[in-house]
Amino acid sequence: MGLLMKVTLSNIARLWFGADTPIRQYRIKLNPQLWAACQRVNQEFTAPSGALSKENYLKSDKSAFVKAVQTHLQARETAAVDRYEWV
Repeated sequence: MGLLMKVTLSNIARLWFGADTPIRQYRIKLNPQLWAACQRVNQEFTAPSGALSKENYLKSDKSAFVKAVQTHLQARETAAVDRYEWV
């Protein structure tokens, strides 16, 4: 039985900012699309506080990152639906 995660603010934050444990690695393995979205957003994300590494992010920076991941995933879903309707 797998652990497919809902795309909630807390789940994304725990996945991306959590300590590197075997459980986290298992969740990453079972949720590759969510992990890939986090990696894509991380490449372009600039923290509002100006922190350069995720270890130095403030709570507001983490919230902004998670919301950017959610927006990225929603845009991707919308694009997939639009593509499906035109086929």
